[in-house]
Amino acid sequence: MQIAICDNIQNELETIRAALDTYAKAHSELHFDIDEYAAAIDILNAVEKGKTYNIALLDICMPGVLGTDVGEKMLAKCPDIGIVFLSTSDEYAVTVFALNATHYLLKPFSQEQFNEALNRAVKKTEDRDFFSLVCVDGMYRVCVTEIVSVESQNRYLLLNLSFGELLKLRMKLSQMFEKLREYFGFVKLGASYVMNLAFVRKISGNTLEMFNGVKISIPRRSSEEVQKIYMDFCRKEALK
Repeated sequence: MQIAICDNIQNELETIRAALDTYAKAHSELHFDIDEYAAAIDILNAVEKGKTYNIALLDICMPGVLGTDVGEKMLAKCPDIGIVFLSTSDEYAVTVFALNATHYLLKPFSQEQFNEALNRAVKKTEDRDFFSLVCVDGMYRVCVTEIVSVESQNRYLLLNLSFGELLKLRMKLSQMFEKLREYFGFVKLGASYVMNLAFVRKISGNTLEMFNGVKISIPRRSSEEVQKIYMDFCRKEALK
């Protein structure tokens, strides 16, 4: 598992790392690759360049960029990342809840409290579904929650993945949708697209806007249905 720790105060960063090392020793079945960041802008730059993590431990109150802003960017790229926010105050609890974070850990914390937070984060990353696809350049094992969209183009499908990779395979869109429809959050837009609603920022009229700014037109005949599906999706997300 790829893990990121970010805290601008050095002794706090060391405290988090020590708690993580203690957790790792008690869970020898897990292997952690850990990156440490002393500034929010550094981890934000890494994420924007394509770096991905399974778990992130983010202090909230950091100069320049809040940890919640970093977390939002990370969740936009990978909704199943386990994010634990840390703070000396509970004033950000509502914001953290809205982001659907894994845990909100108040400082100072005990090892027991830390372990509970990590258990939740690990469980979230392990509860993922994969399937194999034969693409034009080889066989790929794809995590379902990393699929941003599927586009039909000239007898091929283009799979856009959250970390920027584009896969190309020969398959009908209807066949791909049959694979994806059993998973929460996928919707078909006409004959050209299948979208993962986890990466949709908003739906306005007949336009669907992604977190990366890309806008996609919704066929008029299905606009009302898509909006209803998106509202249902948002409600279920809020209740998780």
